[in-house]
Amino acid sequence: MASDLWQPGPSELVGTSPSTGRGDSAAHEEYRKKDYIERNFGALEKSFIESARQASNPPKRSRDDSIRLIYEISGAGDWLDLIEGHDDHNPANCKGQKFLILNKFPGDDAYGLGAIIQRISDYLSIAVQTNSILLYAGDLSPGEHFIQDPTDGGDSSCGRTLDCIFQELSKCKSAAQEGLDGKVQSIFAVPNLDSEVNLDAEIYLAKHGSAIPPVFEAALRLIQPDITSEMMKYWWRAQAAAYIMRLNSKAASRMKELRLGKGVQQAGILWDMDGQPQPIALPFPMPEGTFSIHVRHGDKGYEERDMQSVRLRNDIDFNRSEMRLVPFNDYVVRAEKFSAENPLGTWKRAFLSTEDPNVIEQMKSMARITPFSYSGSNARWTWYWSNIPRLNTSPETQLREFGNRTDLTLKWMLQLVMAIECDAFVGTRGVSQTCNLTGYSSKLQ
Repeated sequence: MASDLWQPGPSELVGTSPSTGRGDSAAHEEYRKKDYIERNFGALEKSFIESARQASNPPKRSRDDSIRLIYEISGAGDWLDLIEGHDDHNPANCKGQKFLILNKFPGDDAYGLGAIIQRISDYLSIAVQTNSILLYAGDLSPGEHFIQDPTDGGDSSCGRTLDCIFQELSKCKSAAQEGLDGKVQSIFAVPNLDSEVNLDAEIYLAKHGSAIPPVFEAALRLIQPDITSEMMKYWWRAQAAAYIMRLNSKAASRMKELRLGKGVQQAGILWDMDGQPQPIALPFPMPEGTFSIHVRHGDKGYEERDMQSVRLRNDIDFNRSEMRLVPFNDYVVRAEKFSAENPLGTWKRAFLSTEDPNVIEQMKSMARITPFSYSGSNARWTWYWSNIPRLNTSPETQLREFGNRTDLTLKWMLQLVMAIECDAFVGTRGVSQTCNLTGYSSKLQ
């Protein structure tokens, strides 16, 4: 891997160059002659592998201080300080850099934010592998249906891109971001090359291994030689999601308002000694030992069956990928079992997130399921939740129903960040929220 130089093969190039109209072979030949994208990271790779062998440093701030800082992000530096990391996707000089420009996905509007983020993570992997910088197209951007149109009350400064909520993927810009053909999924924009190179990401990833950049795979295998390919994919998606979803200052400020109850009621109930539910305030941050329980219902049980004509992911077997919608009681039983096995680290106290209003109503009458003698550190549940708008249907239907798309998306993001405030999680692996939560929490612990 370290000595190879990557160049796109004929099967990875798609269509003609938007700027010149030349065919695949001509574009490939010019690209081969004028530019090689190194897969060898040189000294960077060596230092990264060496750092993987070292023990992690203890966090420099407390749990509660880290949580509060999430809601007070004012720029890229704050985020890097929060995770105690560095950002190689923002070079000191953008001149001469290679760019991978990403257009809106086919069927984009039919998918939730988590699915979109996972798809972007594949392109971020390709950018890392090819020493390129990933940027969104300016005219048709991935996930634009989560952002309010500037012509209808949205923020004109960020257009209709995920930059309205998250920090920009990079401070660098490319002229190739504008005017990209809507039929082209992604292109490489290369310095000193007067045409762009179209890339088929699925073919690239199939040919060059997995979705995880090889430099990270090598580091993971140093730590755990028998790590499975599924775990590496899951790890990469979590890391990529944490990077892609770095909140910008405006979004963080709005989410802090919502978290403190301005615009969204933050509610709670507990059962008193007589077994009667009593309303309580939702503390900030969440108390230690709190569970996050995310119940994904909505369209999740049928979306893959009914959208076989919309294939955002070519590697999904739609006939085998339907998700069984798990009843709320099953989540509670699992949490009670964990609490009983870990009575010193958790309490029967949980923040519940879901799009299903019926689950919220079930929660309000759920004191416990298993007998007290087997149920862990305390007898009955304390429940916390946000009174955000809810419909037990698809994300797009909810976005159309509840007004400002950007603000509703921020309320959904708030549910994710509030889950990070908790110390244990109960969810399902078939849900993108689980991967995004893993990514965020792994960066903040």
